[in-house]
Amino acid sequence: MYFTMQQTRRSTPGRKCSTVLVLLTRLTLIFLVAALCPSKVWSAEPEIVARVNGEPVTRVDLQRMLTYPRSQLQIQQELGDKEPDSKELDRLGLQKLIQQRLLLQEAGRRNLTVTEQNLDQSLTALRSRFKDLRSFGLWMKEQGLNDKSLFETLRAEMLANRVRAALVEEVRVTGEQVEEYYEVHKKELKTAGEVRLRIIAVRDKATAEEILAELKKGGNFTALARKRSVGMRAAQGGDTGWVKPHSLPPPLRKAVVALKAGEVVGPLQKDAEFLIVGLAGRRDAQTKSLAEARPEIEKRLLAVKQQETIQAWLTEQEKKSKIELFSHPE
Repeated sequence: MYFTMQQTRRSTPGRKCSTVLVLLTRLTLIFLVAALCPSKVWSAEPEIVARVNGEPVTRVDLQRMLTYPRSQLQIQQELGDKEPDSKELDRLGLQKLIQQRLLLQEAGRRNLTVTEQNLDQSLTALRSRFKDLRSFGLWMKEQGLNDKSLFETLRAEMLANRVRAALVEEVRVTGEQVEEYYEVHKKELKTAGEVRLRIIAVRDKATAEEILAELKKGGNFTALARKRSVGMRAAQGGDTGWVKPHSLPPPLRKAVVALKAGEVVGPLQKDAEFLIVGLAGRRDAQTKSLAEARPEIEKRLLAVKQQETIQAWLTEQEKKSKIELFSHPE
């Protein structure tokens, strides 16, 4: 990699104002215009923090990168629990910007394009994350984005993703790699524990408490469910079959954690119904067979191999490219 670090100096005025009054007047006008139209004042000569094969990366680009939600998530994932200072954030953000430039330059070499329809779909997906257009507009303002720069950001992201997809198109996971991973990580690859419930659902709390009292006196759960439940499985005596706890609605999920087989809890309110829940049985997590674990293992290994392939390509491009970094003294 052709890499240079340069120190830039801010230019000083070529001539001094003849009077303090003129100087103050000019400064006042500059700051007034800057306050009203900041983009027009400062965009004329944006501060350049790097060049990638001659293409400039500006301070505005860096700030936008550091405040973009996806970039923030990526940086946080890289840092883990570490709390970075501003210099570290700038370094990571600039690194990602340089890599994005390399990906976009590769998109140009491959003649990859993004259609207006693609952009509209991406914009719709982005807007759906906000509760209304006003909050979306406020977010754009915080990012320093207008319609044009937003579309440019979306276009760049889509092109970069297409290059990544092209780079990993031939990446595969072999059966031998899957088997090796399974042997090493077998203890981690477990089925989720399961529970078998019996549920009686009624319309009001008083009825639920009445049924609960009958059960405490020795009433038959299955018979009561068939007779009085309005739930979907009333005909089966309220039997849910084996289910995974995480798939249950929150009230049931929380209630069954502490239940032992044969115990009953209630009434629990779920929407417009009141539930009486009995635990018929519990099955602990079991180690998956290789056949059961294969899809999960392939997904894990493929993600790792794809990331390694992309990173190796970026490292090679950095070596071959002319990358200049500029430091700006305060």
